[in-house]
Amino acid sequence: MTAPLLTLVLGEGAPPFAIATRNAAVPEVFWDRLRVEWGYAGDPARSVRVPMARFRANLGWLRSACEQHEVSLDWDLKLKDVVRQSIEERRQVEALLDKAVPLEPHEVRARLADTRFNRDLRDFQLRDVGRLLALPHGANFSVPGAGKTTVAYAVYEAERVAGKVSQMLVVAPLSAFDAWRSEITECFDAADAPKVRVLTDGDPGDAEVLLVNYHRLAGNFETVVRWVAQAPTLTLLDEAHRMKAGRNGQHGSACLDLAFGAVRRDILTGTPAPQAPNDFLALLDFLWPGQARRLIPRAALASRPSTEAVHDVARAIRPLFVRTRKQELGLTPPRLRVESVPLEGLHRDIYLALRDQYAGEMKVNMTDRVELGRMGAVVMYLLEAATNPFLLATGSSVDDAPEFRHPPLSVEPGSRLWDLLQRYNQYETPTKFVRLAQMVKANAEMGRKTLVWSNFVRNLHMLERMFRGLNPAMIYGGVPSEGNGPPGNGRTREQELRRFRHDDCMVLLANPAAMSEGVSLHMTCHDAIYLDRTFNAGQYLQSIDRIHRLGLDPGVETRLTFLATADTIDDVVNDRIKIKATALGNMLNDPDLVAMALPDSDEEGYGATIDDEADVQALFAHLRGER
Repeated sequence: MTAPLLTLVLGEGAPPFAIATRNAAVPEVFWDRLRVEWGYAGDPARSVRVPMARFRANLGWLRSACEQHEVSLDWDLKLKDVVRQSIEERRQVEALLDKAVPLEPHEVRARLADTRFNRDLRDFQLRDVGRLLALPHGANFSVPGAGKTTVAYAVYEAERVAGKVSQMLVVAPLSAFDAWRSEITECFDAADAPKVRVLTDGDPGDAEVLLVNYHRLAGNFETVVRWVAQAPTLTLLDEAHRMKAGRNGQHGSACLDLAFGAVRRDILTGTPAPQAPNDFLALLDFLWPGQARRLIPRAALASRPSTEAVHDVARAIRPLFVRTRKQELGLTPPRLRVESVPLEGLHRDIYLALRDQYAGEMKVNMTDRVELGRMGAVVMYLLEAATNPFLLATGSSVDDAPEFRHPPLSVEPGSRLWDLLQRYNQYETPTKFVRLAQMVKANAEMGRKTLVWSNFVRNLHMLERMFRGLNPAMIYGGVPSEGNGPPGNGRTREQELRRFRHDDCMVLLANPAAMSEGVSLHMTCHDAIYLDRTFNAGQYLQSIDRIHRLGLDPGVETRLTFLATADTIDDVVNDRIKIKATALGNMLNDPDLVAMALPDSDEEGYGATIDDEADVQALFAHLRGER
């Protein structure tokens, strides 16, 4: 009689997976349990294909079930190594949580002595490198502008010289490519610096450091996996909060699948949990596959965690990350100011008519999911109406970020709102544009360059025409990075940054969705003006640090101005961002993050799509005319 036998092998291909195959003697009750635990992909009657993440995270049931039903296992050696690695990493985490021993500064210097890395590290960077080198995989949650790229290059070089890795894969947004390329010349001798290449057309070339953006990763996944497999690789996620959706998002799934081929894994982000402790799950599962829910306290994962539970997150995972706080950078605090512009004339009539229309159309409560589904579009139109009513008649640009794409406002011809829009387009200029022009001109006359932020690409194009005498530069989603756009394109991000940094270009017009992360402008620009803002707290914090970061000369004043139209949705986003940024600061028990993120008293602001119940409640209150 044939004995019950379950064969387990590592599948060929990407993303990684395991294959479980039974012989005819395996009891049906055992096989039913296996399919419940591992899924039905493949041939459910005989062979099941299991994603590696699910396989590693859900092995605990197998031993007892095999003993109960007398099923033997035939392991593929490669898959057995994966299981051994999973067990070893679990032991590593437990040991690190019990006692992680960082390297002392003199030990870090010794690791980097006589290597290609030649940059002097600040005291806090030496500390962070020492802690990261004591971890097999590590997270750097230092505030934006603390030199996380430099720290990452130092860790890579130390691990390379130690024989642990020989190449590095960096997954990052396009906006961060500039930092990874420029920092290489600051951190290494030019003669033998690592070759940094951007993945284009599926060809990594002779890269030692390979850059790929989150959007391209899934489409080039097999190429990337092959490159990682060819040599011991440090795989790093920059601005890692981009994959916080985990298995529920394309970016997150691809990153989690990448984890299994890397010898070392690291993540960088200054805003690790912009909404809730749940945002940590995918980040930790990349570093320590299948272990995030063991690491984060259960109470913190509730839909409405208590303040104490939120603080417990930082305490629970503190040995696994490093964090440099804003005050450690020794920067002069920025001067933040909300400048209120009046809502008057046709602009006022249009905004109030639109607000009243939505208030009348919607039930203005939290129970109707269909109504809640409209919130994203409502927010877009109200933001446009508060800043530039011209946009209501045109809708979004093809180059707007996906969450900002929407059709022109549907207005019944002959209605009061329709008549107001026709008259406005002929007779008025948006008040914010008038005030912005005055401020940028005044800065230019003093020789000060200005960074102007707007979430709407059509606003950027209008401003480009308005500031044509100041030789403006412009960066948004439709402006490609070098090597990522069609041949012969006349404008790239790198070209625009070079013009702003080195030419007589006095204003850079930028979209936060495309440039709030990764770019350093602090040596060139000390003034930023926000034409409009949204509900996205993490993006807000990132954008500030484009011009307020490590390397600023002592005493340099950084000025941040938020234009807000009185009595509009601008008031709502101000209120909501104060709360969100405070929660973000509490997340890692770092009050200095809060102090940096917020203007004083009632001067707060920033964000984009409605994805928070409290955002919705605040918006409904605004539609009802409540402050």
